[in-house]
Amino acid sequence: AGAPTVYSLGDLVLNVVGPYFLSRFVLMPLPFLVFGPAYFGHACVNLLLAELLSNVHDFVVITTNHAGEDLYRFERGCKPRSPTFYLRAVVSSANFTTGGNVNDFMHGWLNYQIEHHVWPNLSMLAYQKGQPELEAICRKYGVPYVQEDVFTRLRKTVDIFTGRKTMRRYPDHLERAEDMMLWSDEKELRKQAAAPVSVPW
Repeated sequence: AGAPTVYSLGDLVLNVVGPYFLSRFVLMPLPFLVFGPAYFGHACVNLLLAELLSNVHDFVVITTNHAGEDLYRFERGCKPRSPTFYLRAVVSSANFTTGGNVNDFMHGWLNYQIEHHVWPNLSMLAYQKGQPELEAICRKYGVPYVQEDVFTRLRKTVDIFTGRKTMRRYPDHLERAEDMMLWSDEKELRKQAAAPVSVPW
């Protein structure tokens, strides 16, 4: 295992930002140039504003249901589809207000984040149907199931970002040992720690 790969500014511009910028803000509005430079300029401004608005919307509906002082964070990884995996899917996510096609559409169906983490391959309609059942199971077994409106979650996310609050640490002693994952870098570190130390003298 070597050092992580570091990309240069040139790589970033040529391979990431450049192609996106050219396709989105030059090629897409290019047909409007037929009508004159003002139309091209307006198209570019509209695309830029749409990009900013959609990024703000994405932040509000995605990041905020993964951050807050009422959600847990973990020190170690766990095996996919293990009991710990499903517990973590619930206690490290929050849902927004759910129910109703209009409400769900306005949230981009991202108001079912817990269900998405538990059942990542199901359809949006299945999340809508399964949400009350999953919430009832969590209530029955005392598993925290967090559901709040978008603005409450945004406030809690800002509190985490600004350092006023911190996310809960899941107590390591409560983790099921058989569910823990050893990632490749952890395996290498554990090998090195277990290897006998040779003294040069």
